[in-house]
Amino acid sequence: MKPNSPSLQRIAEVRILAIETFGSKTMADAWLNRENFALGATPISLVESDTGLLEVKRVLGAICYGGVI
Repeated sequence: MKPNSPSLQRIAEVRILAIETFGSKTMADAWLNRENFALGATPISLVESDTGLLEVKRVLGAICYGGVI
């Protein structure tokens, strides 16, 4: 994979959002790599597609702002 490939950029973008949401890299990485009931998969595995990326961002937004999933 190239250093600036779209999937690495997507992962970096979602990881930054997860760190902002959970307050630490450790907690963000744990969330990204753990099976998520609402998403039906690990969040990190979904960021490859546009739809998956949007769903992961939606769930992070709900967690961050107390919204409903």
